[in-house]
Amino acid sequence: MRNSVVVAGAGIGGLSLAHCLAEEGVAVQVLERFEEVREVGAGILLGPNASSVLYRRGLGEALERVSAPMTKVGIGSNRGELFVTRELKSEEWPGPFRMIHRAALQATLYDAAQGAPEVEVHLGAAVQGFESVAEQGVRVLRGGGTGLEGVALIGCDGLNSAVRRQLHPAEPAPRYLGYTCWRGITEPFEHPGFEHGALWELQGHGLRVGVSYVDESRVYWWATANAAEGGRDGEDVRAELVARYRDFPDYFLAMVEGTQAAHILRNDIYDRPPRQDWGRGVVTLLGDAAHPMAPNLGQGACSAIEDAALLAARLGEVLKRGGASDEEVSAALRRYEGERVERTAMLQKRSRQLGVVGQWSSAPAVWLREAAMRRAPVSVLEEQQAVIWGYEAG
Repeated sequence: MRNSVVVAGAGIGGLSLAHCLAEEGVAVQVLERFEEVREVGAGILLGPNASSVLYRRGLGEALERVSAPMTKVGIGSNRGELFVTRELKSEEWPGPFRMIHRAALQATLYDAAQGAPEVEVHLGAAVQGFESVAEQGVRVLRGGGTGLEGVALIGCDGLNSAVRRQLHPAEPAPRYLGYTCWRGITEPFEHPGFEHGALWELQGHGLRVGVSYVDESRVYWWATANAAEGGRDGEDVRAELVARYRDFPDYFLAMVEGTQAAHILRNDIYDRPPRQDWGRGVVTLLGDAAHPMAPNLGQGACSAIEDAALLAARLGEVLKRGGASDEEVSAALRRYEGERVERTAMLQKRSRQLGVVGQWSSAPAVWLREAAMRRAPVSVLEEQQAVIWGYEAG
């Protein structure tokens, strides 16, 4: 399928792009380095800015079967006191608020790709690089020396993107932000201290946690801690976490204890400084490959889905009529980048700043943070949420 768009990576961003391109009638080949679409990860907040993209493209019913509604959000202290809360009404936003297991979202997108005649997914096909083709398009280099030609290459291959590395070889490695994060999904869970539909973030001294149901019975939780890069857990990670977060509410400790130890993930947190020039020629980037951000706004996956909607629209404009030149495809990619750079840079910066404040550890700094949150009018939170969740990518 030489006239297809080649997508490197079958994560949330790559599969969302494949689905959006298929809706535009554009042929797609997705290359995934793993031999299977792995069920890894933890919870994802599908805010209205992202859910609206998927619901408008026919995935709403499938998503609602494997996700949970989010009806309120709040932020507070490790003592369980909530300083700011807000009720969320989906009818007031571009789309619904849903919490979902990353594996469930990825499986839904993968099933959609498998059912679309425009999409081919190649597993066990790691993208190692690319080169231009004299006649037209791009040749994507895979493991074993094999190649695949297409009209464009979109790097959706994550934080350590091979496509980005070739586009920007002098760029430094991702920057470590000074804290690590544990994530888990409980077994079926109920506790009188925590309610369905809520998303709480609680902040302590260099420690934070967040909790929300991801389906009818299971809770997604995460916990951050200031730590040196590259740390490792001991033999009993649950006991270590319960001891570390002993000053947090009982319901959080019960969530940790109610999660299989083998299913608790730990990842150091990285991002990159925003940059203006994502791609070159008929190659560009999407999602974490383009704008990796800390998870503090819950916008990593959401911004990738936004990217997918806009990029598919721009490519659809030139590819649906057939015979598009390299110049036309390149211009479409630069239009996409121009529409996305400012917003994603804002999300990257805000996510990083929230992490800095949220990870404050000294008593005076924590007192100052809590005093500011107690006095902050709800309108400040509403304004911030409107900028993030009120965005419509199409």
